Amino acid sequence: MASKTLGVFYQLIPSAIGKIGIVWVQKNAAPLIIHIVLPQKDIPIIQTISKNWPGASAQSHEKLKKFCLQIQNFLEGSPVSFSLKFIDITQCYDFQKKVLLETRQIPRGKVISYGRLADRILAPGAARAVGSALAKNPFPLVIPCHRVVKSTGYLGNFGGGSEMKKFLLQMEGVPSNTRGKIAPEKFLK
Repeated sequence: MASKTLGVFYQLIPSAIGKIGIVWVQKNAAPLIIHIVLPQKDIPIIQTISKNWPGASAQSHEKLKKFCLQIQNFLEGSPVSFSLKFIDITQCYDFQKKVLLETRQIPRGKVISYGRLADRILAPGAARAVGSALAKNPFPLVIPCHRVVKSTGYLGNFGGGSEMKKFLLQMEGVPSNTRGKIAPEKFLK
């Protein structure tokens, strides 16, 4: 019997960087997160959610309480190990899944370059493709794409903006210098 997916819901989490949106569907009586929406400068989070998921309604789910608390704790600087139990990674294309699952292995306090990440998934020379896959990461923070930077040590792009990426990395013990460059010893070998 095919599983039935009902409407799209969201809940907002207050955090150190602003409200975070958790967009989810109900599948077989359990919540399944389809997207984590980061705050954007000058754009209310509800506007972003309404634009991308018209008709989504605000609703919390008991099974997501711990997950939401983990996001808050993470953004307050606590080390958190996120489970993928309620994450719908099946919506990602195959190459993107490989990139996201490998990105998940980058430890707190370290960064990796797009090219090195490509090497780790056995796709040498695919740094741009890795960047594209990460640009469409539906689960920022949980899949720590902010830990992937340019090989030069500069931050590179991030869905929440460069200031948020810089904040997240500094919070994790990866500062950048006044030119926005990360020290070589912070790179994962």
